[in-house]
Parts: sequence; structure tokens; C-alpha cells
Amino acid sequence: MRHYLKSILITVASAYIAYRLIPTIDLGFDPRAPLVIIGGLWIISQLISPIFSLVLLPINLLTFGLVSLIINIAFIFALLNFLPGAVIGPYNFPGADIDGIILPAMNFSQIATIVLVAVIITVVQKVLHIIFE
Repeated sequence: MRHYLKSILITVASAYIAYRLIPTIDLGFDPRAPLVIIGGLWIISQLISPIFSLVLLPINLLTFGLVSLIINIAFIFALLNFLPGAVIGPYNFPGADIDGIILPAMNFSQIATIVLVAVIITVVQKVLHIIFE
């Protein structure tokens, strides 16, 4: 039970961080939309990802675990079709200067923004799983 609660909290944190980092994520007016997204991400991370990782183990080893990223990208595309009010629009990153590290301004298309959201969710989930387990 403790493992499931920890994984739900990690999923909530990863979805919240992606939502805060990418301002063009719009979940619409349906109050169930965040619950559907968090529940879907949790089901993906607990049920579907381990099955795909086991079945696709040789490919997963060759790609250093990018199978979970591809699964998250496909899931986000499916959620955008499933939830009528959910939209991820194009994102214009204004650039940043963090302690001398300069990140240039970039324009992301809608598909690139969806991939960026999936990358953020996947990386945050992996890091939090490493930290808390």
C-alpha cells in the first residue's frame, strides 16, 4: 500500500511540475481532467510500462530506457484526443540565463511541446523514483 501511495505522489508531482513549466497546457473546464491525467499516468507507470519494458527488453537496453518516454508521448497524444477540453499549444520559450549558462530562446510547435511535456514527466518520474526508493 505504501508503494502505491508513493507512486501516486510521484505521478502528481511530475504532472504538476510539467504543468507549471509549460504554460500552454490547458486542461479545460472539466474538474475531472487533472484526475484523469494523473490516473492515466499512474496506470502507465505501474501497469503498462513494466509490461512493455519486459517485452521490449532488448530495445529498452539499446535505447537506455527511452521506451518509457515513447509510451508517455503516446499516452499524452491519446489523452488529448480523449479529453475534449485538454489542449497543449505551441510554446515560445523566452530563453534563460542561469548562473552563466545561457539557454537561447526557442519556439516549439504543438508536437514538439507535447514531446517536451512527456520528457519533463518522464525525467521527473525517474528522478523521484530514484530519490524515494
